[in-house]
Amino acid sequence: MAGTKPAAVGSGVPEHVGTLRIEEECLELDVATPGEASRLRSWIGRVNGPAYPQPYLVEGPPGVFRLYVGSAAERVRTRHGII
Repeated sequence: MAGTKPAAVGSGVPEHVGTLRIEEECLELDVATPGEASRLRSWIGRVNGPAYPQPYLVEGPPGVFRLYVGSAAERVRTRHGII
């Protein structure tokens, strides 16, 4: 559109420094802020309900979260003593 300027780089758009890695059995999220970590921690109880065997979300070490699905979720749940 005529007269519209593109937004300048760094113009109020937050820069994310966390990382997402695609591992062999999971997605690994290394969060950037304590707020993001708290948000994911609050999801753990909802995602890992006893009626739902997958997906499975775990934290460890602090601030690093892993999301498992399928047979990997079953293996990790069993490893953590959750049937």
